[in-house]
Amino acid sequence: MAQNEHEPANAVQASYTPDQDRTLTEAVLDAIEDCKRDNLQRTDFVLYEDIDPDALNSLFRHDARPRTTVNFRTDGVEVELWGDGGVEIRVTDRLTE
Repeated sequence: MAQNEHEPANAVQASYTPDQDRTLTEAVLDAIEDCKRDNLQRTDFVLYEDIDPDALNSLFRHDARPRTTVNFRTDGVEVELWGDGGVEIRVTDRLTE
């Protein structure tokens, strides 16, 4: 996952499309891991305490409304999602600011 040259050093940006061999939620978790530079123990890290993963996946399915955006905080990071058809993911580490 490449960091955008316009992103702060504590942020990671990634892209997701519905044809990938993973869910949007898995892409978000991968981006969080990249941002935190840590391997999340996915059994210990419970995303649904902060956002419903099924609802998140549904919001950005291939026939989602254009310009859908979602922002939430979890485990010391801010997650921003936006797009239609494809999804841009930005994860910013709020603990290092």
